[in-house]
Amino acid sequence: MLGDMKKMKILFVDSPPTLDWTPSSRFTKGGRRWPSLTVTGEKTYCYLNLSAAAVARERGHQVYYIDCQAEGVALPELLDKVKNIDPDLAVFYVEQIKVNVDFAIIKQLKRWQKAKVVFVGPFVTPLDREVLTLSPFLDFVIRGEYDYAVADLAETMGNGGKIEDIPGITWRDGEEISQGKPANRLTDLNSLPIPAYDLIDFNNYTESVFINHPAAAMATSRGCPYKCMYCWFPQTIYSHRWVAQSPERMFEEVRYMVERFGVREIKIDDDTFEIDRQRVVDFCELLIRHHVKVAWAPQCRPDLVDEELLRIMKRAGCIRILWGCESASQEVLDKMKKGFKVADIEKATHLSQKLGIEVLNCFMLGFPWDTEETIRQTIEFAYELNAEFTQFAIPTPLPGTEFYKLAKENGYVKATEWDYFDGSHRAAVSYPQLSHETLELYSKKAYRDYYLRPRWLWLMSRRALRSRAHLNHTFKLALAFAKRRRMGWI
Repeated sequence: MLGDMKKMKILFVDSPPTLDWTPSSRFTKGGRRWPSLTVTGEKTYCYLNLSAAAVARERGHQVYYIDCQAEGVALPELLDKVKNIDPDLAVFYVEQIKVNVDFAIIKQLKRWQKAKVVFVGPFVTPLDREVLTLSPFLDFVIRGEYDYAVADLAETMGNGGKIEDIPGITWRDGEEISQGKPANRLTDLNSLPIPAYDLIDFNNYTESVFINHPAAAMATSRGCPYKCMYCWFPQTIYSHRWVAQSPERMFEEVRYMVERFGVREIKIDDDTFEIDRQRVVDFCELLIRHHVKVAWAPQCRPDLVDEELLRIMKRAGCIRILWGCESASQEVLDKMKKGFKVADIEKATHLSQKLGIEVLNCFMLGFPWDTEETIRQTIEFAYELNAEFTQFAIPTPLPGTEFYKLAKENGYVKATEWDYFDGSHRAAVSYPQLSHETLELYSKKAYRDYYLRPRWLWLMSRRALRSRAHLNHTFKLALAFAKRRRMGWI
């Protein structure tokens, strides 16, 4: 019986970006899907941790959350906080840019702390044996989704049971590394409790594109049926099987954040938000019918929308859409298995702007099939579209992806340290026709020239006049641009 089970203390830790980080440091970690170091002040939380915390708390366990960046907690204070909490299980969501930070932290923790340590997330899922081998202070890795597995592990530790029965577990067994049965894929997201948003302060988080605060992020679906070879989450912790919340469950979570925490803007961080058109329509109608006033911004595919769908999204509060564009070369799009046409990108951008929905177009400069000509083609195409926001990332081969396998097999991977796998301003790859130096130069030039063009400056000056929030946001963007310029990143 649950009432007879030992209640465990479970601590979720989001570590600082660097070991010497302090609240006054210039660096922060940005990005959920593509973690990177930034100087723009961007701060994000891990909603998967909050989901696992909610499940554990629902089962009667005590849950704690320390987000070093958001709370201004440097390493010495973090160690003190952990000591005071005295958890039974410490959960680290590990990202490639700060895996060495997490290794160093748990080494210090283990000097005096009895807690078992588990690593989770898309980075460690395909590298479970490797990370356990690299750190003798790490006890477990949970592969795949871990919403239920964290609580399962805590209960197994506290009440006896077989570690190998936990789906997705890999563990240290004496001198050996043992791997249990495959991770379970969730099939019913409606059954999950609302993430434990009360563990964080939304006012501590921001992303560069957020206009309204406090702002939040959520996921209404997991997985993606499309086979883009670089995409991380569907190839590691999720799968290509798409599962989703119902419109009612989506609405319930949004209304909860708005009414309980005063959230004014939400990023919907699905791989592909609009796979089920009717689901989106029903969600929008619920927001409209119940007069829930909140701005929101999803990630979408340009080939799955039309004007009718965008109109109801706009009515329901959609203010911005992130389009995964990647390239203006049809050949490159086809080889990365994107599954749409260049014309779809153009149509989606123009339709969005026509209806007053801002656009964040995301391009990648430097796939194995790119040349200087195709990169220049992509940059010029982005300039012509003149979206409010445009990203020029360098493709990063992340472990567990088809792109990573291709890059390793062909000797394209230049980086030797995981913290270099940061596609915001550094190239982890190098090709015979495109060196890593060339890729970094193109990325810098693309950003610099894009955001200094008179046409874009005119667009943003008009945007700044819409409201005080838009004016303040435009000013913040200018400061962020200046900071990145000073760092030599653009």
